Amino acid sequence: EDATKIQNLKFVNATSYLLTGMMVTGVVLFKTREEGVFGDEFLWMKYQTLLTPSSYVNLLWVPVFLLQGLFVYASTLHKTLQHSPLVGYDRALQRSSKTSVAVHYPAVCAATLMTVYSHDYGHVFMALLGSVLCGIVLTSILQIQGHLLNEMEAAMSATDGTMDIADRTAQYVALCLPFELYGGYVLALVAVYFNTFLAGFDALPTSVFLVAANASLALLLCAGFYMLWVTERKFYGVGVALVWYLLGVAIELHTPTQPIYNEFSDGAILTTQIVAGVASLILATLLGVRVMKTMIKHNILNCGDVLDEEGEITTDYVHA
Repeated sequence: EDATKIQNLKFVNATSYLLTGMMVTGVVLFKTREEGVFGDEFLWMKYQTLLTPSSYVNLLWVPVFLLQGLFVYASTLHKTLQHSPLVGYDRALQRSSKTSVAVHYPAVCAATLMTVYSHDYGHVFMALLGSVLCGIVLTSILQIQGHLLNEMEAAMSATDGTMDIADRTAQYVALCLPFELYGGYVLALVAVYFNTFLAGFDALPTSVFLVAANASLALLLCAGFYMLWVTERKFYGVGVALVWYLLGVAIELHTPTQPIYNEFSDGAILTTQIVAGVASLILATLLGVRVMKTMIKHNILNCGDVLDEEGEITTDYVHA
């Protein structure tokens, strides 16, 4: 009976992934709904804000779904990863099912469809609500995985066990990175849809939209800094997604669309472009430094023990 329940959950996750992947990429990338926002250039212009990024940012859906496909494969077919606590089939059969990532995944797909199709039909508030719900589910998944990783590391330390670099990398890329990358993108989508929803209030002065846009960029920068530098576990995927989005905003504002030209002054556009560009540069730098420190810490570069117990780089001489 338990085996049947697990097989059913695997089927639900795989089906949810396939349907969501096909429906989202079809609408966003291949513009299968010509009468929708993604397929109609006039409607697309209608929903432009200072935070609307360059169209290339939509290409992030490709690695998002490729990584989610890797998660689905690893959690359903891989001989070892499907039994990982980071997937949580065993927890799905217990009262602790709320701490099972496998149980949460269909909700991620449902919220994604709600977000994208609400946007495509022009229901901005519903798109904002969908992105917030998706962010809540993804936050829960990242918290679950962070807690489980701590438990796994504590158990290995107690038994003097270790996990080699290849297994650690496979576990991270297949089971954790899919949700980190998408989590960072959803943060950006929440900012976009909030500003788009705010833009619907025509009675508000332009200065309100300018302040909201730049405040949103500042909040995204703070969120990226927190996830890359402050938290015990470093969320590299979140950083990658935010850098990708912020760079897209800076590039778009270099040659903004006509609605943005009509509504905002050159100074307002330039200010927002600079804020987005500086934020992307700061996060890209933090991401690069954090990745290098992690590689050194795990001796991927064969640098020896050059990090102290708190993870800071020491100045001790390292022999080649």
